[in-house]
Amino acid sequence: MGRKNSVDHSDMRDMNLALILNTLYKDAPLSRALLAARTGLNKATVSSIVKDLLALSLVRELGIDVSSTDVGRPAINLEPNSHAGYMIGIEIGVDFISLIVVNFAIEVVSRRYESTAKLYNQQAVLDRALFLLDESCEQVRKMKRPLFGIGIGVPGLVDVTTGKLLFAPNMGWQDVPLKEMVKAKFNVPVFLANEANLAALGESQFGAGVDSNFMVYLNSDVGLGGGIVLNGNLLHGASGFAGEVGHMTVERDGRPCNCGNRGCWETVAGRQALYRRIEEAISGGQTSWITAQIDGDFKRLSIPMIVEAAKQDDPVAVAALHETGEWLGIGIASLLNVINPQRVILGGSLSAAEAFVLPVVRETINRRALRWVREKVDIVTAKHGEDAAVMGCIAILFQNVIENPRKWMQETAVSE
Repeated sequence: MGRKNSVDHSDMRDMNLALILNTLYKDAPLSRALLAARTGLNKATVSSIVKDLLALSLVRELGIDVSSTDVGRPAINLEPNSHAGYMIGIEIGVDFISLIVVNFAIEVVSRRYESTAKLYNQQAVLDRALFLLDESCEQVRKMKRPLFGIGIGVPGLVDVTTGKLLFAPNMGWQDVPLKEMVKAKFNVPVFLANEANLAALGESQFGAGVDSNFMVYLNSDVGLGGGIVLNGNLLHGASGFAGEVGHMTVERDGRPCNCGNRGCWETVAGRQALYRRIEEAISGGQTSWITAQIDGDFKRLSIPMIVEAAKQDDPVAVAALHETGEWLGIGIASLLNVINPQRVILGGSLSAAEAFVLPVVRETINRRALRWVREKVDIVTAKHGEDAAVMGCIAILFQNVIENPRKWMQETAVSE
């Protein structure tokens, strides 16, 4: 009986640690008295918990709260300690690697972005990703603070239990034990997940979905991925693959998709679909400002180039963006009718074209979604743009630290 009570008391203390830390992250600076008022814990419990968090270096004292009206000892404000530790988020995309190092205040302290277009095989890309991670881990080691973990985002089906990338159709990768590879090399907690799911979590925690209880994130890039967040938690589905919206069939006899199906949504609403429309129009003899920019090489097409052309009222660019926006709207209208979210967030490289795409998306939704559904939804672009997935990597690491800070500090302690 004594053992059970001891376990329960320890669990309750860890829950209170998490509650205090989460409250400070959202509302700092706060005094101990304000923490007690916000959390409903008594002042003695708050003081004891804060003492633990100070000892763990997870929070720090700022100085006297001059706004306090309490009589007696002056109140001292507290906030999360930005130097408590660091987290690394890395996205291995179809043609790039993006990496950030973030402190405990969710401030980016360094970043790397590299094209992998010239790395022609899987091993070369993996070697480069491990090299960039090694550089960043060494950066954290020099700061002599804990590395709380590494989050990895990839564009494909992921078994989150084993940490294996099962299938990435737009990369041609299958059965890659990424989590095991990274954990074996760096010996820190590692999380692997689908990049669109991570981006959804990143926008939910730190971006355009902060005040939304039920949101859908869409990542329109080489492919078209999605993530669904309900009350701050990702919906994983029965097999862990929820959110593969890009592989909904929207055309019965449509174009072949890299997944093996035909007529998938991403074949008409992704970045490659936009590029294809530009290429077909110019190859068909239509006049465009883009023609001189690419000099016959359609591999030089980019979203910024197409947006710049559209700003000049280039008819090819405007028409291609509008058609892509219409197909996005068609798919989103179906999603709204099925799951009825509060907010839809558009991210990925196509979000840079929001001025031309978003009005068409909204117009299409107004024509195709049920009125009672569309009247309750916001359609917005991602706050973090192409950084949404790496911010999601940080979100999943941060959640785990917050939920059990004592355990996390013990597991990632820095040897003096």
